[in-house]
Amino acid sequence: MANPQDNADASEAPDAAGLGSVMPGGTGEPTHVRAAAAHADPYPFYARLVSGEPIYREEPAGPWVAVSAAAVNAVLTSPLCLTRPLASPVPEPLIGSPVAEIFSRLVRMNDGEIHCPLKSTVTNALEGLSERRVADLANDLAGNLGATIMPEVDGERLNQFVSALPSQVIMSLLGVPAASFSDVARWMGDYGAAATAAVTGVPSLTPAILRAGAESSARLLDLFRDMLGTVQVDDGSLLAILSRQAARSGRLDADQVIANGIGLMAQGFAGTSALIGSTLVALARYPDALAAVRGDPALIEKVIQEVLRFDPITHSTLRFVARDGVVAGQAMRPNDIIIVTLAAASRDPALNPDPDRFAWLRR
Repeated sequence: MANPQDNADASEAPDAAGLGSVMPGGTGEPTHVRAAAAHADPYPFYARLVSGEPIYREEPAGPWVAVSAAAVNAVLTSPLCLTRPLASPVPEPLIGSPVAEIFSRLVRMNDGEIHCPLKSTVTNALEGLSERRVADLANDLAGNLGATIMPEVDGERLNQFVSALPSQVIMSLLGVPAASFSDVARWMGDYGAAATAAVTGVPSLTPAILRAGAESSARLLDLFRDMLGTVQVDDGSLLAILSRQAARSGRLDADQVIANGIGLMAQGFAGTSALIGSTLVALARYPDALAAVRGDPALIEKVIQEVLRFDPITHSTLRFVARDGVVAGQAMRPNDIIIVTLAAASRDPALNPDPDRFAWLRR
């Protein structure tokens, strides 16, 4: 599977395909918290961090690093902390490109009063989906993909299946035509690569990456404009639900509906694939959990919750300080950067007793 970087697409993207503790990596301790996710086993390193200062600064001009559960919660809930720098809501290299047309309108990437109703619009649209409908759709697509890909043959085919299933489910829910699935998946890859490179600098944003991202973003925007132009308010598609919720909010903006429809794919494709992969690894490693799930499939929800705690798909994300103030007990200045180390916080014994044990019945 792919290995998205921290804060990829400036969102919480999965690190090391959600398999941080089993992916190949260097020996010895990671050199920095941002290198930890790709390490073979970053958790002793995280444990050492959690045993120290809850939030610290490695260098006088460097970023802050929040590691304890309390500090991470304080950062994520502080009104001083933004998802993008106040003076740079869109990465400069993207400005003027179709990539920015999507990025700049994502409610996930915007802070402030104007976006609060839009965030609730997206939330309400997702809550309006029937869980049974999603489950039936996923089951049908899994059967079709399984017959075509045959994931039981080898690991490569399994990776293909794990990547294809969530993307096809999300595209189907949005109303993307099945004939466009392959193109849309490729376009999303190009958009994500450009956005990730622009935000994180890993890899470097080359002209080729930016060009591919711009071309694919333009195609995504054209497709979704066509879809929104023909959508029926009662057709049951997620795009129709999103449009209807936006109209009810009194802030209907077709461009924002389109961008956030695309954004649901950006958030969901890699993240869900990573979670499926991590859950399969956990079931293979812990026979008691596998036996229990085989006996009662409903228990998979408990296993997934523990997977998300034990080895989260996103090891860290970033926040940017908007103005002078105190965050997690530390005086901070405008434009200070905070690395929010989610994977360390999930193993904080103050939050989860016996944190290094995979306890799928954890309460």
